Amino acid sequence: MNDQLAVNHGSNVMDDSTADARPDKGNRRSKRWSDLLRLREIQLTLLIVVIFFAMTAYRPGFASQSNVEFLLLGSVVLGIVTIGQTIVIITKGIDLSVAPIMGLSAVVTGMLAQQSGLPITAAVGIALAIGIVLGAINGLLVVVGHIPPIIATLGTFGLFGGFQFLVTNGAQVSSVPGDFNSFGNGELVPWIPFQVVLLVLLTAAVTVVLRWTVFGRNVMAVGNNESSARIAGVRVRWVVFLTYVISGCLAGFAGLVYVAHVAAATAVTGTSDNYHLQSIAAALIGGTLISGGRGNVVGSVLASLFLTLTLTSMVFLGIPAIWNYGGQGLLILAALSLEGRGRASRPLGRGSR
Repeated sequence: MNDQLAVNHGSNVMDDSTADARPDKGNRRSKRWSDLLRLREIQLTLLIVVIFFAMTAYRPGFASQSNVEFLLLGSVVLGIVTIGQTIVIITKGIDLSVAPIMGLSAVVTGMLAQQSGLPITAAVGIALAIGIVLGAINGLLVVVGHIPPIIATLGTFGLFGGFQFLVTNGAQVSSVPGDFNSFGNGELVPWIPFQVVLLVLLTAAVTVVLRWTVFGRNVMAVGNNESSARIAGVRVRWVVFLTYVISGCLAGFAGLVYVAHVAAATAVTGTSDNYHLQSIAAALIGGTLISGGRGNVVGSVLASLFLTLTLTSMVFLGIPAIWNYGGQGLLILAALSLEGRGRASRPLGRGSR
């Protein structure tokens, strides 16, 4: 009799423990899904999918191959510029000069190609050189001149934009050689332009550098706490200088990609489309903190596609283009608001430093 009671009691204990374990397992699964949905990359991907299918339901032509390729190619130029902007913002800097750097690169390479048949391989070197030199000027103004980044790059925004007007002298690029067109509009496979693959490879490379190299760790350290990074032996001024060089280099390359794609460039290319503001918006929407110390290159590139998709959707909906600027401003404010709420809800301690 006693043995039977003991067996029954044991089975009841096992049933209770199993019942307790089931909710715990369910809670863990629910928490994993909740954590996954908090990732900025997942949020942006869901937004992109929802907007795309909603616009396709409203206007079936939105999902045509030509429009999809237009969206992808349009996001490539912004994505390349935004990657450089992201690296600068991680160090608590900002680069307002990316638009004229991109534009100057576009008109110089485009005019050389139009007038003398410059090959695309040489154009790549020239575009990168333009970006590196102009980015180095920004870096020197910030680290040697001790000028706040927003002031330094605002000044060079005007300076480089003036160079762009001098180079064009009222002329414009209206045609490019065949190898430029192949580079700017070629397809690896149908629906997937070559430039999109290029952007994916660039995104992967920069992500690896920022996460798993000494330079990447130093960039994050400078953004988190410059004084602590200096005490730890990080060459802070050199790291900051290099971030502006990289930003300029990528902006210069984006200019070449742009002129190869559209076969046109003018004295206001880059600045007229506000690539400087769009790149900042994409970086912040993608999860990069304006306060520095954390950056998300994948998120920045997805945000570039999100912005391009949003602006294109506004065109299909017949919304006047002047509202584009207001929309971008609202998105920037929303991203900054999310960052502020995240900092406010984060508990004090080691994790918040």
